[in-house]
Amino acid sequence: MITEWKALRIDYIDIPVSPNIVPDRENKAEALSRYTLSQILQLKFCKHDRLHRAETVEEWIKNEAAPQLRSYIKSIEVQRIMQALAKRVNDNYFHLRASLVVVVGSRHILVWDLDSTGKLTENSLAGVRTSGSVR
Repeated sequence: MITEWKALRIDYIDIPVSPNIVPDRENKAEALSRYTLSQILQLKFCKHDRLHRAETVEEWIKNEAAPQLRSYIKSIEVQRIMQALAKRVNDNYFHLRASLVVVVGSRHILVWDLDSTGKLTENSLAGVRTSGSVR
């Protein structure tokens, strides 16, 4: 299992707050705490953020964060390690599992799984009930 952790600071995420409230960290955090997964994915980065070139969190995950993890799990080094482990446990079906974990503003944790080809598959909001289980 390989897990790549990323953090998106609340200071660089454009989180709307009520018009009469100052958009400081505490107020943005309060607003963010009520967001659903789909709302979080559509958040945009602030214009003063020079690091994230994507427009939304979802675009950043798909176009920047996931390709970085994909490149790592497809690297020769990781593939050699996986082959050696499969041989050691004598299991031809031994496979790599990879997840991208994104902490958004210290309020939410997004988890995206990558399949064996490095393609993004299932995503979830950690701690949120889905089908009777907590992820």
